[in-house]
Amino acid sequence: MPWGNPGDHRDFEPQRHDDGYIEVIGFTMASLAALQVGGHGERLHQCREVTLLTYKSIPMQVDGEPCRLAPSLIRISLRNQANMVQKSKRRMSMPLLNE
Repeated sequence: MPWGNPGDHRDFEPQRHDDGYIEVIGFTMASLAALQVGGHGERLHQCREVTLLTYKSIPMQVDGEPCRLAPSLIRISLRNQANMVQKSKRRMSMPLLNE
């Protein structure tokens, strides 16, 4: 959970996939490494649109592919939201005979 636990910060709402907000998180090299073992970054903001201005080339990932981005202005916003289907969890109060 890169956003951290919901009860840790009272300044931010808990993260939800359907609230229309983008969670902006800052990472240092150490906190990015700690993310692999359950750490989290620094919460910066919750908003509907983000504008980032970079002054030098930065490494980043686009669709999982590494690339180096030249200095630029980046605008991030939500465009569409798709409905998801989830299989319901089966309660195991009694074992089934055919399993």
